[in-house]
Amino acid sequence: MNKIILLDLDGVVIRPRHKYFSDKFSEEYNIPIEEILPFFRKEYKLAAKGEVSVREVLPDYLNKWRWKGTVEEFLNYWFEGETTLDENLLVEVGKLREQGIKVYLVSDNGRERANFVMEKVGLKNRFDGAFFSCDLGFTKNEQDFFKEILDKLKVNSDNIEYWDDDPVNIEVAKSAGIKNAKVYTSFEEFKKEK
Repeated sequence: MNKIILLDLDGVVIRPRHKYFSDKFSEEYNIPIEEILPFFRKEYKLAAKGEVSVREVLPDYLNKWRWKGTVEEFLNYWFEGETTLDENLLVEVGKLREQGIKVYLVSDNGRERANFVMEKVGLKNRFDGAFFSCDLGFTKNEQDFFKEILDKLKVNSDNIEYWDDDPVNIEVAKSAGIKNAKVYTSFEEFKKEK
């Protein structure tokens, strides 16, 4: 059985993450972060689990935030600001796939952003698939996220290698049975492991 590699989206494939979108939005539009965070702590967490659509819950917040545009314009502003791909890593992913190694994305995201990165950013054609929290019903800080992936892949967890820039997610993956889970620090470190 060939090895399977799982790569986190934000912080690994999309790099570098200088700041969270909430901080960027707060600074660029002079909106107190305290007015923005409730959306990310409540509604966005529900969207990340596939329980609601971001499009459904955003209008009330956009009014509070005095956003002048449409929901679609806001989503474009948000999503397009987080699309800096690590091209070196993607070239390596292509080489690994040519060797028969399956490479999948994993990410905590709502349906709208999941579709955006796969279709508009073009990651659909550069990976063998993706596991998004909105599809699994769990986020990466829950063991069930990784158990669902193991169940869907139908492989022994010894054949899976997982890379994430968040050490907490690595520990959760390990506790769910993915022993070969590693903190992603740089492309050079990743390549050295291959």
